[in-house]
Amino acid sequence: MKLVLAVLAVLGVLSDKDSIDRIVADAWQYRIEHEPELRLQEGLPVENLPEISEENSRKELAAWRGFLERLARIDPASLSHDDWLTWAVLEWELKQGVELADHLALISPITPYTLPLPGLHEIYTRHTFSKPENLDRYLKLLRQYPRYVGQLQARVEWQRSKGFLLPKGTVDQMVPMFRAFAQPPERSLFAVAPDRLPKGSEAFRAQVAKIVQEEINPALERFAAMLEGDYRKAAPEGVGMGQYPGGPDAYRFLVRLYTGLDVTPEEVHRRGLEEVARLEARMAEIRRQVGFEGTQRQFNDHLRAHPRWLAKTPEEVGERLMAPMRKIEPLIGRYFQRIPKAPYGVKRLDPALEGSVTYGRYNQPVAGDPSGWYRFNGSKLDQRPLVNAAALIYHELLPGHHFQIALQLENESLPQVRRSLYHTAFVEGWGEYASELGIEMGLYDDPYALYGRLAMDMFLSNRLVVDTGMNALGWPRSRAIEYMRERVLETEVQIGTETLRYSASMPGQALAYKMGSAKIWELRRRAERELGPKFDLRRFHEAVLGSGSLPLSVLERHVEWWIGQERAR
Repeated sequence: MKLVLAVLAVLGVLSDKDSIDRIVADAWQYRIEHEPELRLQEGLPVENLPEISEENSRKELAAWRGFLERLARIDPASLSHDDWLTWAVLEWELKQGVELADHLALISPITPYTLPLPGLHEIYTRHTFSKPENLDRYLKLLRQYPRYVGQLQARVEWQRSKGFLLPKGTVDQMVPMFRAFAQPPERSLFAVAPDRLPKGSEAFRAQVAKIVQEEINPALERFAAMLEGDYRKAAPEGVGMGQYPGGPDAYRFLVRLYTGLDVTPEEVHRRGLEEVARLEARMAEIRRQVGFEGTQRQFNDHLRAHPRWLAKTPEEVGERLMAPMRKIEPLIGRYFQRIPKAPYGVKRLDPALEGSVTYGRYNQPVAGDPSGWYRFNGSKLDQRPLVNAAALIYHELLPGHHFQIALQLENESLPQVRRSLYHTAFVEGWGEYASELGIEMGLYDDPYALYGRLAMDMFLSNRLVVDTGMNALGWPRSRAIEYMRERVLETEVQIGTETLRYSASMPGQALAYKMGSAKIWELRRRAERELGPKFDLRRFHEAVLGSGSLPLSVLERHVEWWIGQERAR
């Protein structure tokens, strides 16, 4: 109780006077003090790596509850619409954080998609050495890294004591990843090239090498050895949240968390089956149009093997991904009121991560690099057909992730704390909506490009079926693999990494793409119906994007408010 009171006092909860502005300012200050990646994004020096100890988890939970108590003192009906949005977003975030704490034993921090180390590594690779004290700060951060790895290992061992172990398939992904980070000092990602340093820094470089060799690499190796030893022997062969004590409840929470909607796994599963059936009929029409008489699986086999859709080098992948950007750029102004200033492009993903990541990931602009980048997977190019390249890059760059995230970062009318919040169903839902918008924009101007777009939709709709199937309905992974094998364009390797992602890495997260886009389309159709000739698509897009990322339940109320404003305009 003393700890809670101390935290509440620091956060101002015990003050008689409070306001949404003060809560927002305090929430931002709390985040900037506790999130190194956010400091990096804002161009602030990183002094310490985060703590992930049990004691720190208790402090975080007390802080979140303190903010919730402060929000509860404010009457939301008394706020302006913009302030209400801030109130609603913060309340939703904090409530999810508090409930998430109840399920922490079942959410692994060491899967290909949740491992925090690649994000922390940017603290080191982006570190600047313009001042002498920056060298000492770098050494301090290096010495904290083994402590962080040790705390991560302790979290995994604590989860094991609660009955949760990752399945063997995911363990086999992670052991080589940890070892890939433990390179000799001269090849280590922590090594600092001479051109980044002032002259006469030989002693500093020697210290770095010593810390890497004697402290960092042994910590990583201990973790890898633990995983491939007794941990793997005890790990289950099966997958899915349902196999663990408390797993069904945890999965239902994750479905609500990632979709931002009050839906059940069973509802999502039914929605997925309906969408798969709809898309199968539409894709059959295109196969007939191009004169192919075989099945969907046979056509996908044909596309995967055809040289037309296979790049020979990573550089060619980059070229093929950027070509659709040149088609869409002249059209953007017809569909959107504002265009982000931040430049964008594509780069290859770190090869150390490529073996366990299906596609790639978008990296947003940060203080040290003002561009947004789609980092694509450049490995095994003979297994990565690019028939859906346009659909993918419209999702990732324009008018998808880069467009939405850069606009949010550049929107100075938003409180700082909201500029850096991202809700999965909103962000991924917008990316999918943006990719589908390309049909309306006339960008898929040949049947193969359109088939690639529908194939991406089919892939995301399959996720609704197999994610819920493996985690809530008792499907073995083999059934999920076979279900996807019959329907999706992805290769065996990609289906393998994806099914592990859904069932072990981030159960529920893959539902956000399709559920989010469906909600945005639903809101658009509602606005079109209710506003009739007053409906303006550019203004609708501004309504969706102009307030930054929102939980879908909050977005729905925001669009309802906007419809009323438009009707009165």
